[in-house]
Amino acid sequence: MKLYGSLASPYVARVVLFAKLKGIDLQPQMPEGGIKSPEYLAKNPMGKMPTLEVDGLALPESEVICEYLEDVYPGSGGLPTSPADRARARLIARVQDLYVGPSATTFIRNLNPAKRDEAAVSSARSTIETGFGYLEHFLAANDYAAGPELSIADCAMLPAFTMMRKTIVPLFGLADPTSGPGKLGRWWSTVATDPVTAPFIEQYSAAVDAFMRMMAGR
Repeated sequence: MKLYGSLASPYVARVVLFAKLKGIDLQPQMPEGGIKSPEYLAKNPMGKMPTLEVDGLALPESEVICEYLEDVYPGSGGLPTSPADRARARLIARVQDLYVGPSATTFIRNLNPAKRDEAAVSSARSTIETGFGYLEHFLAANDYAAGPELSIADCAMLPAFTMMRKTIVPLFGLADPTSGPGKLGRWWSTVATDPVTAPFIEQYSAAVDAFMRMMAGR
């Protein structure tokens, strides 16, 4: 089983963390020639990361990969046991993908002030704050995103918010929703000290720092 991609991608990191919750050590590797190479495009013609390759099957899309791992290793962590909590976990991951992720990507694409699309940044500023509000609404009242234990919801949010706290929040002057007294603030305080996620945050932060150094050199 091979996971293609860079850990600096929050979508790759989501899969790595979800696998960790299930007791699987799944370390990503960049494909030879990169994700636009003919060899990689033969596996995933979308030319994006991650892609999981197992037994001749190539699966793209982080959420699909996580669901595959859940099907192969059911009941071993990653999703809550009750149907309601499982639905909440999947919902939160979906909200992250649809209402926060695209805006965050817009900010990342506009890190360089000399090449910045101010109209796109202004629009992203509004939509990402709306997305934060949606997450604040749907997060559970427990310590973790979807309930009393780590789940796919935390795997979706944690890499994204780690990257945002290190990049777009300070660089674009956004209010940090994880520093306030609400559910997002409580959630961040929990995952930042959890024995599983705290070391992962440190590992992922190092990958983000390397990515930012690469971007600064362009």
